[in-house]
Amino acid sequence: MMGGVAPGMHVSFVIPAATWDDYLERALASIAGQDLPDGVEAETVVALRRGARTPDAVPDGVVIVENPDGRIPTGLNLAVRAAAGEVVLRVDSRSVLPKGYLRRVLEVLADPRVGCVGGAALVLDRGLFGSAYAVAFNSPLLGPSRYRFSRTSGLTDSPYLGAWRRAVLDDVGGFDLRLTRNQDNELAERIHDAGYEVRYDAGLVVGYVAGRGPIGTVRHHHGFGRWRATQGSLGQRALGARHVAAVVGAAGVGAATAAALLSPSTRRAAVPAVASIYTAGALGAWWTAARLRAVRGDLDLAPLHPLGVALAPAVAGVLDAAWFAGLVRGPVEPAVGDSFDGSDAADQSIDANTSSHAGSTRAHDDASAT
Repeated sequence: MMGGVAPGMHVSFVIPAATWDDYLERALASIAGQDLPDGVEAETVVALRRGARTPDAVPDGVVIVENPDGRIPTGLNLAVRAAAGEVVLRVDSRSVLPKGYLRRVLEVLADPRVGCVGGAALVLDRGLFGSAYAVAFNSPLLGPSRYRFSRTSGLTDSPYLGAWRRAVLDDVGGFDLRLTRNQDNELAERIHDAGYEVRYDAGLVVGYVAGRGPIGTVRHHHGFGRWRATQGSLGQRALGARHVAAVVGAAGVGAATAAALLSPSTRRAAVPAVASIYTAGALGAWWTAARLRAVRGDLDLAPLHPLGVALAPAVAGVLDAAWFAGLVRGPVEPAVGDSFDGSDAADQSIDANTSSHAGSTRAHDDASAT
């Protein structure tokens, strides 16, 4: 693949989707607007939940396959199976790709050492809570995951979305159907174990709409913690270094703050110190989020809500606690999955998760995996 492109090369974008809506059409428009290198042909395969509305006219270059259970790993495996591309790029149904996404992916995957490449998830939500979540997510407040905020390319455990040579996906066996959440992280681990590099590219900044309210977001992050613990019960790596760092850091800061505020001897000095630390955290988070947002000047984004920015550290603290609670709950009450056979995705069926609003496990939920 000289320079990432071979004559007559086919590439396939794959999207697991619960519904055909304006968000999905926006994602498809960002795919259609890609700067295709000469000699490259592209298609998009949408794995649409069974029973979902389909458009009157399917856009050119788009193929729809039915996802019988509506779950993300099933949809991804079905879409990959139907895809003709030598390179496969995952896209979330609520994401917006930058114009040069495909070209950069092909450049990185031209290196045979690289088995997976992805980028950053820029949260586009606005309003009071949406702004707080966007700032918290695109900062270290929710842990040191590179795909949240990093502006430096390099090796990683798991990037946002992901793109692969088809041969690598076939080699490692596709997505684990047991994992309603975290299946992208687990796939990246198997790719790494197979001897390939997993890379984060700071130029691949993808817009993403979370679209959940406060309660749904708490449940969402709780679910990711629970599924992390469940992975351990399945014999997979449940926690990486970044997860341990997030847990230890959040617990340490919380314990030290509580101890200082509860002790009469330190309370008077602790209050202004805690306020200063909180303010510094909010400003630092706003800066990292703004730095990432500046990369996507093509997006017409409304300003962040000032109060939402101020609330970001508090929101992050609640979400970190929810994730940790899920991690504790997982060994006691593991999440339920199905047997893993990436080659037999069409025959796998698990009770569909048909919730269409906050807290669901529908096809756009993986973007904020912790």
